Amino acid sequence: MTQKNMRSGRWPMKAALAALLFALAPTAAFAHPHMYFSSAAEFVWEGARLSGCWIEWTFDRFFSADIIGGYDSDGDGAFSPAETKAVYDGAFTNLKNYYYFTFIRQGSVRTNPPAVTGFAVRQKEGIMTYRFFVDLSASAPGELALAVYDYTFFCDIAYPEKNPVRLTFDPAKVSASFLIAENKDYPVYYNPLGAVDDTTVYYTWKKGLQTFYPREIRITYAPKP
Repeated sequence: MTQKNMRSGRWPMKAALAALLFALAPTAAFAHPHMYFSSAAEFVWEGARLSGCWIEWTFDRFFSADIIGGYDSDGDGAFSPAETKAVYDGAFTNLKNYYYFTFIRQGSVRTNPPAVTGFAVRQKEGIMTYRFFVDLSASAPGELALAVYDYTFFCDIAYPEKNPVRLTFDPAKVSASFLIAENKDYPVYYNPLGAVDDTTVYYTWKKGLQTFYPREIRITYAPKP
Protein backbone atom coordinates (compact mmCIF):
# COMPACT_ATOMS: atom_id res chain seq x y z
CA MET A 1 0.00 0.00 0.00
CA THR A 2 1.33 3.42 -0.86
CA GLN A 3 1.18 6.38 1.48
CA LYS A 4 -0.85 8.19 -1.20
CA ASN A 5 -3.51 5.50 -1.16
CA MET A 6 -3.75 5.59 2.62
CA ARG A 7 -4.15 9.35 2.70
CA SER A 8 -6.86 9.31 0.07
CA GLY A 9 -8.96 6.99 2.23
CA ARG A 10 -9.04 4.21 -0.41
CA TRP A 11 -7.64 1.15 1.24
CA PRO A 12 -7.19 -2.47 0.14
CA MET A 13 -10.15 -4.68 0.93
CA LYS A 14 -10.29 -8.18 2.38
CA ALA A 15 -13.50 -9.59 1.00
CA ALA A 16 -13.21 -12.79 3.01
CA LEU A 17 -13.40 -10.79 6.23
CA ALA A 18 -16.99 -9.76 5.55
CA ALA A 19 -18.29 -13.01 6.95
CA LEU A 20 -16.52 -12.21 10.22
CA LEU A 21 -17.64 -8.59 10.43
CA PHE A 22 -21.29 -9.19 9.61
CA ALA A 23 -21.39 -12.82 10.59
CA LEU A 24 -25.06 -13.62 10.09
CA ALA A 25 -25.97 -11.11 7.39
CA PRO A 26 -27.51 -12.59 4.21
CA THR A 27 -24.73 -14.08 2.12
CA ALA A 28 -25.44 -12.08 -1.04
CA ALA A 29 -23.58 -9.13 0.46
CA PHE A 30 -20.34 -11.05 0.47
CA ALA A 31 -20.28 -11.49 -3.30
CA HIS A 32 -19.47 -7.78 -3.52
CA PRO A 33 -15.70 -7.46 -3.08
CA HIS A 34 -15.70 -3.98 -1.46
CA MET A 35 -17.73 -2.36 1.28
CA TYR A 36 -18.01 1.40 1.57
CA PHE A 37 -19.73 3.52 4.15
CA SER A 38 -19.56 7.01 5.59
CA SER A 39 -19.39 7.75 9.29
CA ALA A 40 -20.83 10.94 10.82
CA ALA A 41 -20.63 11.92 14.49
CA GLU A 42 -22.75 14.00 16.85
CA PHE A 43 -21.10 14.80 20.19
CA VAL A 44 -23.62 15.67 22.90
CA TRP A 45 -23.22 17.34 26.28
CA GLU A 46 -25.38 17.17 29.39
CA GLY A 47 -24.88 20.53 30.98
CA ALA A 48 -21.11 21.10 31.11
CA ARG A 49 -20.24 17.39 30.85
CA LEU A 50 -19.55 15.56 27.62
CA SER A 51 -22.04 12.69 27.55
CA GLY A 52 -21.04 10.82 24.45
CA CYS A 53 -21.22 10.58 20.70
CA TRP A 54 -23.91 9.36 18.34
CA ILE A 55 -22.29 7.67 15.36
CA GLU A 56 -24.13 7.17 12.08
CA TRP A 57 -22.96 4.83 9.35
CA THR A 58 -24.52 5.21 5.91
CA PHE A 59 -23.79 2.20 3.72
CA ASP A 60 -23.25 1.61 0.04
CA ARG A 61 -26.21 0.48 -2.05
CA PHE A 62 -25.05 -3.14 -2.25
CA PHE A 63 -24.89 -3.81 1.47
CA SER A 64 -28.04 -1.72 1.98
CA ALA A 65 -30.01 -3.85 -0.46
CA ASP A 66 -28.90 -7.01 1.27
CA ILE A 67 -29.92 -5.79 4.74
CA ILE A 68 -33.25 -4.45 3.50
CA GLY A 69 -33.99 -7.67 1.62
CA GLY A 70 -32.95 -9.85 4.54
CA TYR A 71 -34.43 -8.00 7.51
CA ASP A 72 -37.36 -5.81 6.41
CA SER A 73 -39.53 -8.88 6.69
CA ASP A 74 -42.86 -7.15 6.02
CA GLY A 75 -41.44 -5.05 3.18
CA ASP A 76 -42.90 -1.79 4.49
CA GLY A 77 -39.64 0.17 4.17
CA ALA A 78 -39.33 0.67 7.94
CA PHE A 79 -37.71 -1.38 10.67
CA SER A 80 -39.87 -2.42 13.59
CA PRO A 81 -38.30 -3.08 17.01
CA ALA A 82 -38.21 -6.80 16.19
CA GLU A 83 -36.61 -6.18 12.80
CA THR A 84 -34.10 -3.78 14.36
CA LYS A 85 -33.12 -6.42 16.91
CA ALA A 86 -32.68 -8.93 14.10
CA VAL A 87 -30.32 -6.53 12.29
CA TYR A 88 -28.42 -5.90 15.53
CA ASP A 89 -28.04 -9.61 16.26
CA GLY A 90 -27.35 -10.67 12.70
CA ALA A 91 -25.45 -7.83 11.08
CA PHE A 92 -23.92 -5.64 13.78
CA THR A 93 -23.14 -7.19 17.15
CA ASN A 94 -20.13 -9.17 15.89
CA LEU A 95 -18.36 -5.86 15.40
CA LYS A 96 -17.65 -5.83 19.14
CA ASN A 97 -14.78 -8.13 18.17
CA TYR A 98 -13.47 -5.30 15.96
CA TYR A 99 -13.95 -2.53 18.55
CA TYR A 100 -16.90 -1.17 16.56
CA PHE A 101 -14.22 0.41 14.31
CA THR A 102 -14.19 3.23 16.91
CA PHE A 103 -10.96 4.51 18.46
CA ILE A 104 -10.83 7.15 21.20
CA ARG A 105 -7.71 9.02 22.22
CA GLN A 106 -6.89 11.48 24.99
CA GLY A 107 -3.22 12.40 24.97
CA SER A 108 -1.28 9.25 24.19
CA VAL A 109 -3.91 6.91 25.68
CA ARG A 110 -6.10 5.07 23.19
CA THR A 111 -9.24 3.18 24.14
CA ASN A 112 -12.21 1.53 22.46
CA PRO A 113 -15.83 1.42 23.55
CA PRO A 114 -16.49 -1.84 25.44
CA ALA A 115 -20.11 -1.61 24.32
CA VAL A 116 -22.47 0.69 22.47
CA THR A 117 -26.13 1.50 23.13
CA GLY A 118 -29.15 2.94 21.38
CA PHE A 119 -28.72 0.92 18.18
CA ALA A 120 -31.21 1.93 15.49
CA VAL A 121 -31.56 1.43 11.76
CA ARG A 122 -33.37 3.20 8.99
CA GLN A 123 -33.42 3.25 5.23
CA LYS A 124 -34.16 6.00 2.74
CA GLU A 125 -34.45 5.35 -0.96
CA GLY A 126 -32.69 2.04 -0.57
CA ILE A 127 -29.76 3.32 1.50
CA MET A 128 -29.25 1.92 5.01
CA THR A 129 -28.06 3.88 8.03
CA TYR A 130 -26.98 2.45 11.38
CA ARG A 131 -27.00 4.72 14.44
CA PHE A 132 -25.52 3.96 17.87
CA PHE A 133 -24.23 5.75 20.96
CA VAL A 134 -20.71 5.70 22.41
CA ASP A 135 -20.43 6.71 26.07
CA LEU A 136 -17.71 9.34 26.64
CA SER A 137 -18.84 10.54 30.06
CA ALA A 138 -15.60 9.45 31.75
CA SER A 139 -13.53 11.73 29.51
CA ALA A 140 -11.75 14.69 31.03
CA PRO A 141 -12.32 18.17 29.55
CA GLY A 142 -9.69 19.37 27.11
CA GLU A 143 -9.01 17.61 23.83
CA LEU A 144 -10.50 14.31 22.78
CA ALA A 145 -9.98 12.55 19.47
CA LEU A 146 -12.30 9.98 17.96
CA ALA A 147 -11.52 8.11 14.78
CA VAL A 148 -13.61 5.58 12.87
CA TYR A 149 -11.66 3.26 10.62
CA ASP A 150 -11.34 -0.42 9.77
CA TYR A 151 -7.86 -1.52 10.75
CA THR A 152 -8.42 -4.81 8.88
CA PHE A 153 -8.88 -2.77 5.70
CA PHE A 154 -11.88 -4.65 4.41
CA CYS A 155 -14.18 -1.62 4.73
CA ASP A 156 -13.51 1.77 3.18
CA ILE A 157 -14.82 4.28 5.73
CA ALA A 158 -14.91 8.01 5.08
CA TYR A 159 -16.33 11.03 6.87
CA PRO A 160 -19.09 12.59 4.77
CA GLU A 161 -18.20 15.82 2.99
CA LYS A 162 -21.33 17.55 4.26
CA ASN A 163 -21.88 17.86 8.02
CA PRO A 164 -19.43 15.16 9.16
CA VAL A 165 -19.55 16.37 12.78
CA ARG A 166 -22.11 18.06 14.98
CA LEU A 167 -21.53 19.46 18.46
CA THR A 168 -24.71 19.68 20.55
CA PHE A 169 -24.22 21.72 23.72
CA ASP A 170 -25.45 24.72 25.67
CA PRO A 171 -23.08 27.60 24.74
CA ALA A 172 -23.78 29.20 28.11
CA LYS A 173 -22.21 26.19 29.84
CA VAL A 174 -19.58 24.85 27.42
CA SER A 175 -17.19 26.12 24.79
CA ALA A 176 -16.41 23.51 22.14
CA SER A 177 -14.94 23.23 18.66
CA PHE A 178 -13.67 20.51 16.36
CA LEU A 179 -11.42 19.78 13.42
CA ILE A 180 -10.69 16.68 11.36
CA ALA A 181 -7.01 15.97 10.84
CA GLU A 182 -4.71 13.13 9.91
CA ASN A 183 -2.79 11.93 12.94
CA LYS A 184 0.93 11.94 12.21
CA ASP A 185 1.97 11.60 15.86
CA TYR A 186 0.04 8.42 16.74
CA PRO A 187 0.11 6.09 13.72
CA VAL A 188 -1.48 2.66 13.55
CA TYR A 189 0.39 -0.32 12.14
CA TYR A 190 -1.19 -3.23 10.33
CA ASN A 191 -0.16 -6.58 8.91
CA PRO A 192 -0.98 -6.71 5.17
CA LEU A 193 -0.44 -10.48 5.22
CA GLY A 194 -2.44 -11.17 8.37
CA ALA A 195 -5.10 -13.85 8.54
CA VAL A 196 -8.66 -12.70 7.98
CA ASP A 197 -9.53 -13.46 11.60
CA ASP A 198 -6.61 -11.46 13.00
CA THR A 199 -8.13 -8.78 15.25
CA THR A 200 -4.81 -7.43 16.54
CA VAL A 201 -4.41 -3.66 16.74
CA TYR A 202 -0.75 -2.67 16.53
CA TYR A 203 0.43 0.58 18.10
CA THR A 204 4.15 -0.17 17.83
CA TRP A 205 5.96 -1.06 14.64
CA LYS A 206 7.23 -4.58 14.05
CA LYS A 207 8.91 -6.13 11.04
CA GLY A 208 6.40 -6.77 8.28
CA LEU A 209 3.89 -4.15 9.44
CA GLN A 210 2.85 -1.15 7.40
CA THR A 211 1.79 2.28 8.59
CA PHE A 212 -1.59 3.98 8.58
CA TYR A 213 -2.32 7.51 9.81
CA PRO A 214 -5.91 7.77 11.10
CA ARG A 215 -8.02 10.82 10.31
CA GLU A 216 -9.31 11.88 13.68
CA ILE A 217 -12.20 14.05 14.76
CA ARG A 218 -10.57 16.21 17.42
CA ILE A 219 -12.86 18.12 19.73
CA THR A 220 -11.63 20.73 22.18
CA TYR A 221 -14.02 21.64 24.97
CA ALA A 222 -14.16 23.18 28.41
CA PRO A 223 -16.90 24.12 30.88
CA LYS A 224 -17.58 27.82 31.20
CA PRO A 225 -17.18 29.40 34.64
